[in-house]
Amino acid sequence: MSLSSVDLSLNEVETLAAKAARGAGLSWGGAEEVGRAARTLARAGADWTALVLALDGPAYAEPAAETSALARVEAALAAVDGSQMRTRSAVAAETVAALEALAAMTYVPASARSRVSGAGAGLTDND
Repeated sequence: MSLSSVDLSLNEVETLAAKAARGAGLSWGGAEEVGRAARTLARAGADWTALVLALDGPAYAEPAAETSALARVEAALAAVDGSQMRTRSAVAAETVAALEALAAMTYVPASARSRVSGAGAGLTDND
């Protein structure tokens, strides 16, 4: 563990992993599977971050590419020793930043056009 780490709950692990997987290009269903797998790996004390960061690469427009990625996730789950049950996962701050950068790829860029179409507070902020 690095000197600068972030302590994540299992829910935070699942959410961050799913958002990062979606940002890497997996379908919503595939991203949810990755999130659940990351939670299971974190609970067992296994490294879930390498698995998720490895998703950043090939385009997942082809179903075969996503199937291959999900097969790697299943293989990682098969190797998990379920005897340890942790409730939190300490992750290096740099790794969290890399995962959040992948997750940010799902965000819609702020623009006047997006605000006119209803994103955010729109054109008026009345709170």
